[in-house]
Amino acid sequence: MTMHDFDGLARRFRRIADEGMERILRNIAEAAGETLLNLIIDEIDRQDLIDTGAMWQSFSRGDDNNVWEWDVDRNAITLELGSNLPYAQLVNDGYTIEKKHFVPGYWNGGGSFVYDPSAKTGFMVKPRSFIGRHYFDIAVEHLEGGMNQLIMRRLEVELERMLR
Repeated sequence: MTMHDFDGLARRFRRIADEGMERILRNIAEAAGETLLNLIIDEIDRQDLIDTGAMWQSFSRGDDNNVWEWDVDRNAITLELGSNLPYAQLVNDGYTIEKKHFVPGYWNGGGSFVYDPSAKTGFMVKPRSFIGRHYFDIAVEHLEGGMNQLIMRRLEVELERMLR
């Protein structure tokens, strides 16, 4: 396309209108969502919060325990993401064990405890509190710091793709 090809430019703008800005906005929102998921995983790793992949994997798009819901409603775009694992929120927000109870399982050779509801062995958990690690909140703060740049970069990519 040359600068003098205004008919070609007009056709490309009509194509953008025909294909819809919603698709462009969806792609931008999904890129932001993917970026946030990666930041969450990075923060979980940075804080060394887990030694299994269940929580880490629950923040990967497409996992059964993942939340990834898209909604466009009345001039608002919402991409809800997160984890359906109950302990993911407990680790983020903190929690308190109110009373002593037995947790069935066993210790593997690497020093990690493996929960096994059918095990005869295990350990007693005593009442205590765990502070929240706020890994999700930290990741959101990191994303918010670069959100405008991310949106502008993705918008350029989408418009470039549409104007080819």
